[in-house]
Amino acid sequence: MDNNPQESNEIEIKNPSTEPKRELKKNKFIRALYALGGMLSLALAILGIVLPGLPTTPFALLAAWLFAKSSDRMYNWLLNNRFLGPRIRDYQRKQGVTRKGKVGIIIFMSCMVLISALIVRGTLGMIIVSLGLIGGIVVWFFVPTAKEDV
Repeated sequence: MDNNPQESNEIEIKNPSTEPKRELKKNKFIRALYALGGMLSLALAILGIVLPGLPTTPFALLAAWLFAKSSDRMYNWLLNNRFLGPRIRDYQRKQGVTRKGKVGIIIFMSCMVLISALIVRGTLGMIIVSLGLIGGIVVWFFVPTAKEDV
């Protein structure tokens, strides 16, 4: 994309097949619900930047999906955001998370779960460890693995 100041602020997608299907909902009430969900997800993503253990990228991806259904303006703003936009565009371009990224996510998540389990003992600690194990399984097996060299 050229840095021409007269150009639009929208992202230029090189390969249209990697752009997610975007279809604004026609019903205004449904669009408002999607927009509200997008704002809530965006707020959680922003909190995840500063709070250890709260993931940023999944909430940013969810916000992008919700805004794609509700508001072109918010969707384009999010994709052009200097903090969250690169994560979303990278996920869209590669259509997933690299194996190296998945390993990093699981290691970081495991550390946070173990620290939490050491602080919170007893039944709640076991629940935290169980949820962490489920989270690791979900990341490895259900989060799409990125296509290499895209």
